[in-house]
Amino acid sequence: MATANADAALRRRSAFRVLLPALLFGLVLFLSTGMRVYAGDLAVSALVLRGGVGLIALWAVVDGLRRGLGHSAYLGTGRGLDRLFGFAQVVASVGVAIALLPNTIDFLNYVARLANSVGHSSAR
Repeated sequence: MATANADAALRRRSAFRVLLPALLFGLVLFLSTGMRVYAGDLAVSALVLRGGVGLIALWAVVDGLRRGLGHSAYLGTGRGLDRLFGFAQVVASVGVAIALLPNTIDFLNYVARLANSVGHSSAR
């Protein structure tokens, strides 16, 4: 019974799910370039690029760990050979996630400051 439910869930999964990380990376590049053109500040643009890539890498680590431990995750089912691919995904992304962690934290702080300043300016 459990196998039948898992097979039905697998058939409902869209094959386009694997495109989301690439689309998110494209969005990060677009936002980084937009910040460079709009603000004219290379430091803000670099922060958006590194922080955005760091967030994607953290997501890849969490998703790969879930798959490797046998749970269904965004990019896979966690069954059979997919568990091995989950651990390979962790190995491939953990270095990037660790290297970009300070930039990711700075990026999240920057976004929080922007949201806070927008909230205060619209309250007036």
